[in-house]
This record gives sequence, C-alpha cells and structure tokens, in this order.
Amino acid sequence: MTCPDDNAEDIRGFDCDGSPQARRSATAFAEEVIVTLPTSLLVVDEDLNIVLVNSAFCRPRGLSVESLRGTNICDVLPSATADNGDLCAAVTSTLQTGERVHWFGYRYRAADQGSRMMNIHIAPVSGPGGERHVLLTLEDVSEERRQLYELSVLQQVAQAMLGMLELPRLLHAILTGMTAGGMLGLGFNRAFLMLIDGENNTLKAEMAVGPAEAEEAARIWADLDVHQKTMDDLLDGYDAQSATEKSQFFGIVGDLRIPLQDSDMLPVSVLDERTTAHVTDAAGDPRVREDFRRLLGANEFLVAPLLADHRRIGVIYADNFITGRPISRSDVQLFTSLANLAALAIDRAAAYEEVQQRADEVEQAYEQLQAAQDRSLRAERLAGIGEMTAVVAHEIRNPLSTIGGFVNLMLRQADDPQKVQRNASIIRDEVLRLEKILDGLLTLSRPARPRLQRYDIRQIMHDCVQSTEQALDATDIEINFESQPDLPDLHVDPDQVRQVLDNIIHNAIDAMPEGGTVTLSANLGEDEEVIVRVSDTGSGIAPSHLQRVFDTFFTTKPSGMGLGLALSRKIVHEHGAEVYVDSEQGQGTTFTIVFPPGYEKLQETEAASDNNDDNATTKGE
Repeated sequence: MTCPDDNAEDIRGFDCDGSPQARRSATAFAEEVIVTLPTSLLVVDEDLNIVLVNSAFCRPRGLSVESLRGTNICDVLPSATADNGDLCAAVTSTLQTGERVHWFGYRYRAADQGSRMMNIHIAPVSGPGGERHVLLTLEDVSEERRQLYELSVLQQVAQAMLGMLELPRLLHAILTGMTAGGMLGLGFNRAFLMLIDGENNTLKAEMAVGPAEAEEAARIWADLDVHQKTMDDLLDGYDAQSATEKSQFFGIVGDLRIPLQDSDMLPVSVLDERTTAHVTDAAGDPRVREDFRRLLGANEFLVAPLLADHRRIGVIYADNFITGRPISRSDVQLFTSLANLAALAIDRAAAYEEVQQRADEVEQAYEQLQAAQDRSLRAERLAGIGEMTAVVAHEIRNPLSTIGGFVNLMLRQADDPQKVQRNASIIRDEVLRLEKILDGLLTLSRPARPRLQRYDIRQIMHDCVQSTEQALDATDIEINFESQPDLPDLHVDPDQVRQVLDNIIHNAIDAMPEGGTVTLSANLGEDEEVIVRVSDTGSGIAPSHLQRVFDTFFTTKPSGMGLGLALSRKIVHEHGAEVYVDSEQGQGTTFTIVFPPGYEKLQETEAASDNNDDNATTKGE
C-alpha cells in the first residue's frame, strides 16, 4: 500500500485511499503500537474518557486495558492533582486551545505505589474521524531522579549525622535517613538500630523509626506529601517529642535482645561477616530465626553491621514491609554506605559522651576538692582566730593581773602617798603596754593606706642608720650602709618604709647579743628591680621557724609580741613589693625587699588615682 502524500502525520496514517478497510487497518495498527510501547500512554476524548491506553500504564496498577476503556481520566488519576496543578484541567485546556503542555518532575502518590516522579506531556491529536482527542504521555522518572539524588541525599544525611554529638538525636537522624521518603532519604518503610550491650553480651534495640501498619503509613506519607519536610524539620520534630513518645514500630522491636553467642544467625552474623545481608526469602533462609521473622513479619529485609576501626558497635535493619517494594541493588549499596557512615558517627558521639562524662567527673571532683579546701581554709581561719585569741588573752592577762594586784594594794595602802604613787606608776606602765598591744593589732588588721610620694630610697635607709646609731647603747654593734649611686626615686610612703626597716634592723640587733654587724644595701637588679637588703651576723633563724617569721604573734623573744614582721610584710605588700628572708644558723640572716621593675610608673598611676579621690572628697566636703 502506497500513499501519494508521504508526509501524512495524523493517527490515521494509512487511510490514503479513504476506504473503511484501510482506515480500520491503520487504526488497529496504531492501537497495537500504542499498547506495546514501554512508555505509559493514554488517549482521551472530549469528555475526558479514555479511548486508548497501553499496558505500560495498566500493568503497574494491576489494571487491564479493557477495564480502563471509557473510564474518565479524572477517576483513574484522582491523586495526580498534587502541588504542581490539576491534571484534568490541563487536559481540558489542551482540548480547547490545542496547546501542548509539558510537566517535568510532576510528583504524585498512588495508593498502591508510593511516591512517584513523572514527566507528563499533553498533546492534541485527531481521532479516527477527525475528533479532538488528547494524547497523554506519562514517563516515570522516579528511578532516574532517585539515582541523581542518591549522592545528594547521602551527603545530606551524612552531614546531619557527623554534625551531631548527642547520641539519641544522632540515632534518630540515622534512622530518619534510612526511612524518609522520596528525595529526602533512602525511602525504606521501617528501620531500627541495635547496639552492643557489653555488660549483658547482647544486641539491644535502641531506636526504631517507621509505621507499624499500613494505616499509619498512609497517614505519615500523606502528611509528607502535603508538607515537604527537610531533614532539619524531621529532627526538630524529634526534639519536640516528649521522653515517652516512641514510634509504633519501636513498640514492636523495643524489647528485642539477641545474645551475641548466636553468631550463625541474623542479625548477629553480619558482625562477624562484616558485610550487609540482603534477605529475600526470610521464611526459607536458615540464618533467620523463626521468632525474629514472626516479630518483624517482613520476608525481605537488609541488615548491615556497624563497625568502627574493626570494633563492633551494633547493627542496623531496614525493610519495605508496608509497600512490599523490592529492594534493589542500588538500595543495598546506599544502605551499606549509610551504615558505614552511621558507625563512624556513633563511635564519634560515644567518644564525645565518654569525654563529657569524664569531664563531668573531673568537674565534680574539682568541686569536691574546692569544698574540702574551703572547709580546710575555714578550719585554718578558726584555728588562727583561736591562736590569736589565746595569744592576745595571754598578752593582756599579765598586764591586767598586774593592774588588779596594784589596785588592791592602793586600796589597802591609801594612806601612804609614796606607795600609792609607786603603784599608780606601775599601773600606768601596764596600761601603756596594753595600748601598745592594741595599737599593734589594729595597725596589723587595718594598716594605714600608704601616702605615696617620690622619694630617694637611699635617704630613707640613711635616716634609719643614723637614728639607730644614735639610740644604740652597745659599742660592739656596727652598722654599715652600701648603695648603688644611680638608683631611681620610688613612689613610696617614707614613714612606712622607715618603719619596716626599723623593725628589721632592731630584730637584727636583738639577734646579736654578743655584738656583730648589720649591713644595709640598695642595688638595681638585672631586670631593673630595686633590691634592698638588711643583713646581720647574728645567731640566725632555726629552719623550723624560718617559714613562720612573718606569722602574726610568732616570736622567739621573751618580751616580744610577734607583730613587727607581720606588720612589715603587710606594709611591703601594700607598696606592691615583696619581702623574703634567708638565714643560716650561726651565720646570720638577710631580709630582702624587692620593688619590681616598672614600679615607679605603677605607683604614679595609683598616686594620681589617690589624688583624684582626695580632690573629689574635698569638693564633696
């Protein structure tokens, strides 16, 4: 059969001679071509009724070509009106305008197929009698799209997992990555994770995600269709759950405990084999225990080991129990890859958890130590107060006893003026002694703030030497003064520094009852610090006493109160300096006062601050 017009393009194709037989032959041939094409095709008339459909459309839906003829397309694809638009309205528009419509990435969910991704083409065609018809081409690109997105999905899930350090949230992220549908996760219906319980030598179910039955699955998937959720959305939903909220699937597997001794049976066997197990016939697989199969109810599933640096962590399980969708080789590869990443993330989170636990233990131990130190410090303070109270009581008791005794004598000898005068003189001396003790204690507890001024430290030392020599009765004590000539002036309180030097010098003289030499020196140190030393050739200080010489009320003198050196150290510290003592019994003792480098500038700043405070006070007055 030949045609004069080789460019005929309509569906009648072969009706060149216009005969009914030729038209019927051409129509039958066109129908056969359409029916056998691998791409889903439908032809609808002006009433949107299907006049032609092929097996590529019917077979996945469990329908026959005959059953669909004459059926309205809106009844056949009722769920194909998702976010992208109304399919029936688009077909009607093409019938009216003759314009072609192309939809790419059209997403819809068929009740028996789950979420699908389609490319849909709508084009006008002429029927056998020239009627207006529409040809729909439905190309299922779910698998192609899935392959394009798989690496992206794996990367997103891996990024979410590796960025988490909280173990419960991490486990939920792993299982979400296994079960989230479409383009968000691997799309398994259910998944659960078991970790090794070292104490009981078992695999223990830790978390599960997924519906327990088809009704729950339909509700969850419908929600996902309406609300396109990201991984962050799903994890935020987990964060918002109460502690008692669990997936219904966890209610099935939550009590699952499997001894690690069952190394020949799944799921334990994958830990030794170190590879993913793909079970396609659980009922006939000798590795699947009957109770395990009955509990889960799935005939096909995957189990992968969770391993990190050859250490066994646990296993992860996934299946398509609800939809029954076969698990492909690509599914197995992605599942294995995600399981490997999950193992690393779990190991990292567990290590972090252990570090946190140790840090908490260290912090707790530190708090306990701090509390013990505080108790010890309080005890030391109380002991110090007790010791001070005892010393003060002892120092005051003697004068008070003396005063009391002579008061009684004065009462009994009131008619003897000489004795009264003598007793009154003794009482006066004891009162002065009491005042001296109290003045020393008050000065030690509340020393006067230094009144700083620029002063030559050598002049202070020279004045101390002169006043000591004038008051010195003994002729067997020699006092020397040595000084570097170019010492800088310091901002000091000269009276307070002189008091410190006088205390140290008099202690040195007291340490040389048989005579000796006291040497004062002032020099500039290697680091520009000003160093003042007072040395003697006396008896020295016993090693057991050396660490206590600055303690309040510590003294080895029969008539001493132990306040001089304690007060001296207080004054030195008020000046921002330090005082040290070095002694060797039988050789002598050296006291060293060090004014640190930059001391002058520091004191100038403090002096300026003091002046400002004084000025403010004056203005206020």
